[in-house]
Amino acid sequence: MAPTDIVGRGSSAAQQWSWILLLLIPAVCGLRYDPSQIAYNINTNQTADGPINYWGEWENHTFNPSPSNWRVPFYTVLLDRFVNGNPTNDDANGTQFEHDLTQTQLRHGGDVKGLQDSLDYLQGMGIKVGPVFSQQEWHYAYYVQVLYLAGSPHINVPWGADGYSPLDFTLLDHHLGTIDEWQAAITEIHRRGMYVMLDNTMSTMGDLIGFEGYLNASTPFNSREHNALWKGDRRYNDFAFGNDELPFCDYPRFYGDDGTEVLNLSSELVGCRDSEFDQYGEVAAFGNYPEWQRQVSKFAFVQDRLREWQPEVLSKIEHFSCMTLAMLDIDGYRIDKGLTITVDAQAHWSNSIRACATRFGKENFYISGEVVAGNTFGSVYIGRGRSPDNYVENVTEAVMLTDTSDPQYFIRDEGLNAFDGVAFHYTIYRFLSRFLGLDGTFGAEGDPSNVSWIDFWEAILSTNDMINANDGITFDPRHMYGVTNQDVFRWPTIKNGIEKQLLGYFIVALLLPGIPTLVWGEEQAFYVLDSTDANYVFGRSPMSSAQAWGMHGCYNAAIGNSKYYEWPIEAGLHGCQDEWVLLDHRDPSHPVRNFIKGTHEMRENYLVFQDGFYLQLLSNRTYQIFLPGSNHTPTETGLWSIERAGNLDIQQNLTHIAWLVYTNENHTTINIFNCTDDGGALLAPFSAGSTVKNTYFPYEEYTLKDSSIVMAWGFKAFVLKENYINPTPVITTFLPGHDYRMLSTPSIPIELHFSTPMDCQEIKNTLQINSTTSDSSTPQLDVNSVHCNDMGNSDNTLSSISGTINTTWSFAATLIDVSDGIHQISINNISTAADGHATTDSNDHFLIRVGQRDNPMVFPNSANYSSGLLFKDANNSLYVSHKAAGADMFRYSLNFGTTYSDWEDYANGDSPNTTLAPRVWSGTKLQDWDGEHVIVQYWSRLVGSSDHVQHADLGIGSRQRQFPQVFLEGVFNQHGYDEGVANQMQMKNDNIWIFDFVSEWPAQVSVNLWGINPDGQPDQTRVYGDIDDDYVLDRIPPYSLINNVINIPEPPPSPFLGWQVTLNDADYRFQLTPIGSRWNQLALYILLWLIPIISGGAAVWAFVRSFYGVKLNEFGIAPKKGLEVGNLRQLFKREKVQGLEYDICEPQLSPIKPSDIGISHEFRQAKQFVQVATPITPTIPKRLTVLIATMEYEIEDWAVKVKIGGLGVMSIGDIKYPTDRPAESIAIKVLGSMYEIKTQYHTVENITYVLLDAPIFRQQTKADPYPTRMDDLDSAVYYSAWNSCIAEVMRRFPIDLYHINDYHGAVAPLHLLPKIVPCLLSLHNAEFQGLWPMRSEPESQEVCEIYNLDPAVVQKYVRFGEVFSASYLRIHQKGFGAVGVSTKYGKRAFARYPIFWGMKDVGGLPNPDPTDTGSWSGEQIKTEEISVNEELEASKPGLKQQAQDWAGLKQDPLAELFVFVGRWSNQKGVDAIADVFPSIMERHSHVQLICVGPVIDLYGKFAAIKLAQMMKVYTGRVFSQPEFTALPPYVFSGADFALMPSRDEPFGLVAVEFGRKGVLCVGTYISEPWVPTR
Repeated sequence: MAPTDIVGRGSSAAQQWSWILLLLIPAVCGLRYDPSQIAYNINTNQTADGPINYWGEWENHTFNPSPSNWRVPFYTVLLDRFVNGNPTNDDANGTQFEHDLTQTQLRHGGDVKGLQDSLDYLQGMGIKVGPVFSQQEWHYAYYVQVLYLAGSPHINVPWGADGYSPLDFTLLDHHLGTIDEWQAAITEIHRRGMYVMLDNTMSTMGDLIGFEGYLNASTPFNSREHNALWKGDRRYNDFAFGNDELPFCDYPRFYGDDGTEVLNLSSELVGCRDSEFDQYGEVAAFGNYPEWQRQVSKFAFVQDRLREWQPEVLSKIEHFSCMTLAMLDIDGYRIDKGLTITVDAQAHWSNSIRACATRFGKENFYISGEVVAGNTFGSVYIGRGRSPDNYVENVTEAVMLTDTSDPQYFIRDEGLNAFDGVAFHYTIYRFLSRFLGLDGTFGAEGDPSNVSWIDFWEAILSTNDMINANDGITFDPRHMYGVTNQDVFRWPTIKNGIEKQLLGYFIVALLLPGIPTLVWGEEQAFYVLDSTDANYVFGRSPMSSAQAWGMHGCYNAAIGNSKYYEWPIEAGLHGCQDEWVLLDHRDPSHPVRNFIKGTHEMRENYLVFQDGFYLQLLSNRTYQIFLPGSNHTPTETGLWSIERAGNLDIQQNLTHIAWLVYTNENHTTINIFNCTDDGGALLAPFSAGSTVKNTYFPYEEYTLKDSSIVMAWGFKAFVLKENYINPTPVITTFLPGHDYRMLSTPSIPIELHFSTPMDCQEIKNTLQINSTTSDSSTPQLDVNSVHCNDMGNSDNTLSSISGTINTTWSFAATLIDVSDGIHQISINNISTAADGHATTDSNDHFLIRVGQRDNPMVFPNSANYSSGLLFKDANNSLYVSHKAAGADMFRYSLNFGTTYSDWEDYANGDSPNTTLAPRVWSGTKLQDWDGEHVIVQYWSRLVGSSDHVQHADLGIGSRQRQFPQVFLEGVFNQHGYDEGVANQMQMKNDNIWIFDFVSEWPAQVSVNLWGINPDGQPDQTRVYGDIDDDYVLDRIPPYSLINNVINIPEPPPSPFLGWQVTLNDADYRFQLTPIGSRWNQLALYILLWLIPIISGGAAVWAFVRSFYGVKLNEFGIAPKKGLEVGNLRQLFKREKVQGLEYDICEPQLSPIKPSDIGISHEFRQAKQFVQVATPITPTIPKRLTVLIATMEYEIEDWAVKVKIGGLGVMSIGDIKYPTDRPAESIAIKVLGSMYEIKTQYHTVENITYVLLDAPIFRQQTKADPYPTRMDDLDSAVYYSAWNSCIAEVMRRFPIDLYHINDYHGAVAPLHLLPKIVPCLLSLHNAEFQGLWPMRSEPESQEVCEIYNLDPAVVQKYVRFGEVFSASYLRIHQKGFGAVGVSTKYGKRAFARYPIFWGMKDVGGLPNPDPTDTGSWSGEQIKTEEISVNEELEASKPGLKQQAQDWAGLKQDPLAELFVFVGRWSNQKGVDAIADVFPSIMERHSHVQLICVGPVIDLYGKFAAIKLAQMMKVYTGRVFSQPEFTALPPYVFSGADFALMPSRDEPFGLVAVEFGRKGVLCVGTYISEPWVPTR
């Protein structure tokens, strides 16, 4: 019983997703034929070498023929939201995002086995199999029902409960059932005379494809299409995208909202790719787009669109659809999002599928399509299609047309019928919404306006081709009409909603010719909503018992419904307070179900309601209402009298007439009619004196002169009394109630109420009880307690609702010997008492649950925690003592639901104990929890639900909990990454967690049960927010577009300081309570502001008094007196020269044996260490040895000069060096491997150059002198080699001082430890410090191996937080020895970069002109002393012309030429140039600009983009080259102005170079550059 597929806590979001994919891939990748997936793969051809060769069909099976007439009730089922018949497939993919009994946004667990278990309930809604009228009355002999299974049956993402984003068309979704289970269910459905229609997404699939540049944003429409790329590792097996542009695109026909063909799209569609998917962009699910654009765009940002208008793609889609038909024996398809498919491709597909169905004996296969647009556009898709030019004005002529009629009435050729009918006719639904009193502007273009139901029907006759596609002759209207569906709200959620729903169903079932369509739960008056957005309001709560819709059942009124004005929601606001929501909803006695059952029976008893195509308005008493939000669109209100008959020429034998009377007024009206006044009479289609009878309860009779009462939202359906047929009896009430929960009791009184007196003895003899109990017993009916009672019409509980049926007779009895568990009471096809011929024609089942308060099967809320569940035995093993009498199976988790054991049978009996396997879990210390915790989940076949769990703890005292830990994440702690900010909630009482939260307002936080994983990433498996602001935690699928956070929009009221977040982990509710005091906080703030200053000052004073003293020579003049510190004692020797002291050095070159370290670059040794204040050249008796590690050097006798930056190029790979004194190679170690670095020495005067040669250094060229990045593996290897070589040089040459020229060589001294070398560090680019990440142990280990350093050394000297940098000076020189290239830069680097904060200070160099020998005195140059170099000025025009010619600028001697040379970075201020110069160029037409240098950071990259655009806008005036470039001298000499807007550094050598040429330097105010003059 050990848990399977165990995965620990240490997995990040990306790893979780990868894990999910790995679990899914085996279920998909072998679709050509994979024996491991034989239970789900509809392809059984083992030798198929391509999709077109796939095949599979139901072997040894007789296929079910199509019905002759599809105008029968349809019942919509979303399988996941129906009944759970097999719990083992609830988490079929083994992820954390599948079944969650506390959430509405993930899976419930319904499947095809649960559907099969519920067929008695479905068939009981007025379904009979067999002839009900003679052949002479009507040629259709059977009355049937169709089950429309919404959502694709094919594999979806693990959390895809709705099924509308399939990933493969040849593999069934594991959550819904195996092929065998599907075939068993469909066989039973067909046996009962019912049919099956599946959803087909046709050309939309999952969300695996993204578009280049838009992976994290919506993709705009691109007439040439975007480049596509895969979002992850998953792929579609049978379809692929392509990015090659085609020379020619054969586009399909497109139509617009006005129903006409869209022409002249040459500017909108100018190219396409060689792809099987449309790549033009994305469209939202709701929004205003041209219809043709929807047909070539990704839908709702999350559904990839196949290019079905490409023949090769269409043929595969057709083939896969035929395979599904052949394997499952389905009877029809509904095409999802039908209008997003190009119409000719849809017609071709439909023709292909009809041919496929015919092969299997289905001569009347039904294809409907979802049409959400107006009737004008929808008409293009119905049959062969009609545009406004094809409409048939005469409705009699319209119904007489055949496929051989005049082609002027059709768009497409014969045989190309697209849809047989519209699935849930939205045009009808929109008009129905207004008819039922809703306010708003919710019409669609092409909808008829200001019309009646009769006008609607005639408009449909005129505009829709409803000829049967299979025979080409029969007029066969097959639109599906409904009051609600899975994508719209539930009517009972609003005021008077049940009354409006019943009137609406009266309209669609009895008034309009077509197919009445229900959605699951409609017959139970479902009202709970589980949508979270105002523009998409729907209810999808499940039929079997569930907890989530009780927890989340209170709809937030603030969300509302944006489609309507002042939407009158009522019941939907209180669903979380209604225990009925938690029950099983397969209640056969529900009054709305009885109404629907009776309505269906009327269509059976009076075929005029099924097949009467003639509608006539007889009279009406109505008036217009203009609702405030309807934009002057009227709502006709009042009373109507309608005749429905079959007297069109095509119906010779349908002789019955029905009279329909209805009102949409919201109050009961007594109507008095004057039969002598045609204007005041309510006309009927029968002669005066006729007696008519209402086919709805109370079945009253009228002689056609009487007045009548019509209730609010009321309706009546009359037939002549002599044609009246008594309705089938129904159960009106079951007591104590369906799925009633009660405490343990030995007996239960029950009552059954009926609409008609029944045979009491038959009920007593045939009542059946099926139980799952603790002792495996079944209750008995106490025959002595039976009592039957004729009640007349005493029960008037629901008489105020039109059409509902009241009780006239009751059966009462007592069940005895009742044990704890679940009991099913069945009443099977009971006869009436009068003649025994009339029966209920149904097998009705009711549930009762009996048990103790701690039984989770009976009381799932109060029993979801038990202190008597979890124990330890004598062997210290955990075991559970079950309390779940009534369960059939169970599983458990010891790690708070991270993993579960396999499902196993529940052993009812005296000792239902289970020993548990040891806990398997891994995670951080913070994620761990005290004691032991178990979750036991139970499933029952009778209730069809696994939404029953019980938690228990052991070893934590008397506390109760259901969460391991709780962490808050948000901006306040960098979404969990800032571990220094407290974010862990504390458990206060049972199930109560609290956290005092203070932040900037408004704030957003999320709740994470696991916090940060061992890999340093926030866990993504159990993250909660509040997407609908109802103060109940919501959990949504990963990578959802919804921002799942708790919104805290307002600061707490004064004087409070923050909010205390209180969370109850038993019901997932939280609350915010204001806490704290602003005044106390202010006082504390003042104290905390003063105390550090006082204590800090004291600490500094003490530190200065106790620490060594150092005087820094800022201006090159050595102090008279100085301190010797540490290893600097032997560094300096004092010499007196002309009254001043100097620190001087002399080389001592005695090579030593090299050691095993190293890689390459050039070094040189410095002449002297300090700069003197005056240009005095004393006699130097002795010099110290100084090693300078620099990447800029000049070897004068070899004429080799390397400069990095604006003045030159770094010629490493493309410089040829002479050979001088070859030296022993240096061996270095990188990542455990040894490498050779060749060396040679070259001495010039007192400078010894050590030249290194290896491929890693030779790869750098003038175009790319540095490694391109400073934080990747390549750059780390590069600088590891550099530092290893420096260390080896220090071994060979005993030096007195190591000058670290910027951070590149800062690690070298670590290779010499424990030997200490005095070091000085000059900083040029402090912002590049510490870029190699060391956030985790794997990263740290990698850095250590690259740099060949011991982890202990790295931890002590190198690691600063989570980055890689050096701390040698801080540890061995007490923070002394670092300077910036200027005084300001040193100070700013010290303040800005935390890596330096452990040092005493970062000094600064005066950085004078190289020809100077001292610092600037502060005196300004006198203007009269300035002289002009006339020769240089005379050569200026020619030099400028050469510069303009070099840069491709206009030859303009009067131009003012600005030049920028340097690194393109924020530090150098290149972004300021890009921002300012467009304005300068506009104002000054003679200005020209040259910008040259390498891009270093994002500021430089952005500047490069801007300057590139400026080159286009200001042709011949701007030259931009963002790369290292060798500049000719005339660029410097020919310039008028040099741009130097550096932010931190002083002017630098670039300014010197320009200044010597007489070029003015332009800086920024903040950088205070040195500005030379001509």
